[in-house]
Amino acid sequence: MAFLRCLSRSRRRCMVLSLAAVVTWFCFSLLSVPTDDGGQPWLAGQGRTVKLVRAEGSHRNILDVGDASKGDVEVRQGKEEEVEVMVTTVDVSTSQPSPPSVPESSRDSECNGPWPGYPDCGEKIQWMMERWESEECYAEHGVDGTRCSMQIYLSEVEQFCPYLPEREGYINDLASKRPAATPRFEVDGLLKELGGNSKFDWICHRIQRMWPEWYQALHTLQAQKPFSHATTNVLIHIGALTDKAGFHFAENAGKGGPLGELVQWSDLIASLYALGYNIDFSTEIAQLKSSLVVNNRGGCPSVSETKYTAIFVDIVGLKQLKKLTKNRFQMYKCLLRVLDTFGTEPVFNYKKWKPEKDDHNHDYGHTWGNWELNPRQFWTMYPHTPDNSFLGFVVEQHRSTSSPPPPDSQKSLVYGKELYMWKGKSDYLSIIAKYFDVHATIGSTVGKRDKLDWSLVPSLVHNHGILGGAELQQLLQESRLFVGLGFPYEGPAPLEAIAQGCVFLNPRVDPPVDRTNSDFFKKKPTNRQIDSQNPYMAAFVGEPHVYTFNAENLTEVELTVQRILKQPRPPPYLPYEFTFAGMLERITAYLNNQQYCRPHQWPPSDSLVTRLSRPGVSCKQTCYDEGLVCEPELFHLLNNEEAFAKNGIECPSIQRGHSVHAPSLVTSDSHCSLQDDELMLSCAGSEKDVKRLCSCRQYRRGQVALCLSCSL
Repeated sequence: MAFLRCLSRSRRRCMVLSLAAVVTWFCFSLLSVPTDDGGQPWLAGQGRTVKLVRAEGSHRNILDVGDASKGDVEVRQGKEEEVEVMVTTVDVSTSQPSPPSVPESSRDSECNGPWPGYPDCGEKIQWMMERWESEECYAEHGVDGTRCSMQIYLSEVEQFCPYLPEREGYINDLASKRPAATPRFEVDGLLKELGGNSKFDWICHRIQRMWPEWYQALHTLQAQKPFSHATTNVLIHIGALTDKAGFHFAENAGKGGPLGELVQWSDLIASLYALGYNIDFSTEIAQLKSSLVVNNRGGCPSVSETKYTAIFVDIVGLKQLKKLTKNRFQMYKCLLRVLDTFGTEPVFNYKKWKPEKDDHNHDYGHTWGNWELNPRQFWTMYPHTPDNSFLGFVVEQHRSTSSPPPPDSQKSLVYGKELYMWKGKSDYLSIIAKYFDVHATIGSTVGKRDKLDWSLVPSLVHNHGILGGAELQQLLQESRLFVGLGFPYEGPAPLEAIAQGCVFLNPRVDPPVDRTNSDFFKKKPTNRQIDSQNPYMAAFVGEPHVYTFNAENLTEVELTVQRILKQPRPPPYLPYEFTFAGMLERITAYLNNQQYCRPHQWPPSDSLVTRLSRPGVSCKQTCYDEGLVCEPELFHLLNNEEAFAKNGIECPSIQRGHSVHAPSLVTSDSHCSLQDDELMLSCAGSEKDVKRLCSCRQYRRGQVALCLSCSL
């Protein structure tokens, strides 16, 4: 075949290709020929390097079959007269388990369903029965036209179906053969890899500055219980940093631009590296294409495209990935973890859902939603959306070596790096100035200079400009107050402030803002209402570290400041989930236990605490009111008639459908509602005259993402 394909090429090129084909056949022959004693194949068993030399006058063709125990035959042409054939990826070690054959009995029975927990399996098998021969790549994965070969493909490659019982042991053996990850206590390798890309400059600086804390946390956790996860390959694609996105986050990072996303990416990268994962990075679409070996030649991935166990993207990167992979996007869905600052609620994630009535004219079909991922695949900055996974970030607690500030420090630092945040705040700040010197870190180079209106900043403010990490920490340590202006919402800075001993003034937002009354939230895929600048600080921290008040009421502002002055300065405080150890622990638990596309009970079922909500109250609020957290992964235990009976709820009738509040009791006609699609099970939904059956759980103090019995 190689000879026929090269007939139209030059004679020398034809000879090279033909020779390469011959050597490829030769290498695989060696891989399959057993030794005289019946052992493993000669070439694989010896792991030898073979050189075949073709003499042609004064030229030579060197065919180097390298370490044959490592894999595929790869043909490389160096000089015009040389071809190298390397064995690089096929594992032929006798310790590698072989896939079992599927008995004929299974072909007649077990591959006909039903498949509990896999609603799309039957439809996908039927689709492949009609089209499997149209794509050569299916054969690469062993599809041969039988239903069982299709179920094997749809379970082990695409994850639409359950594993065949005969192959479960084989799958488990494959997983157990992966080498254990080795924690990394040095950072030079990571900094070297990132250092060639200027878009990582700010991230590198943060990782390098904070590595002593990462080192200490990793050492402490390893001493308590050694990590046991396997080393795997993960891909990080930051769409917001691509030139095509046009956000210029990297360029503006040191000029007062938004840092929340960069903080999260920095800390995620440091965590994965420290935990021993092998990371590929991408900040351009061409790099993403190269990493995924995308060629869009058909409807399924080639074997070489399945090397990652996780792909981390932001929403911009998710859109780029889908556009790049086209009809093969489905192959990557189960691998995705999406950094999503403000979260995505299930109603915005599910394409098919439309409300029966919508009094607020919600746009449920906007471009930031409709991904139909498992809602847990969206990783948020704060634990504000229990339907999603809380990724978080870490906060430095480094204390200056200089003498500590006096308890009666009269400095305050305003939380507002950009001028527009100061609009209309003069009267509010004048109250603060009666008791404290007012300092700021406003960036003077964000945007064009002629658009910067410095008259928004009262003359009494001492502006330091944008400070580096160490300088900002020092200023926070010298300050008594960290003064919120009401925006930005849910940023990382308030936690950084209380970690240095500041008190955070957290302005209440009244009326609360959401996508119906705020341009900022208008296109975000959440119905959450933000009732203060940082709701997490109000709900999970509180006084004496956080005071939430009405900044529009100047009398209340002054009374709040006077209350703070009467109290001793609080010590530095940081919730455990925002420490280095807390983040390492959380990411380890997620990557070891979360399964997005196949049934897997984590958190464990014994963590379920069932509660019935009041009419019109969400499960998120119902659980929170009792000191619990809503756990969407436990809803399926309640989405059945038996659960209603067990909890003393009478159901004269049962209705099934795609309801945002199911499972629930509809009090208007006393019927019970069950959910037909697991993607719609949600902690967030609520409706008048509806009592929700809620799956709550307890959580570890300072680590809301983990239940009391959750293992890492």
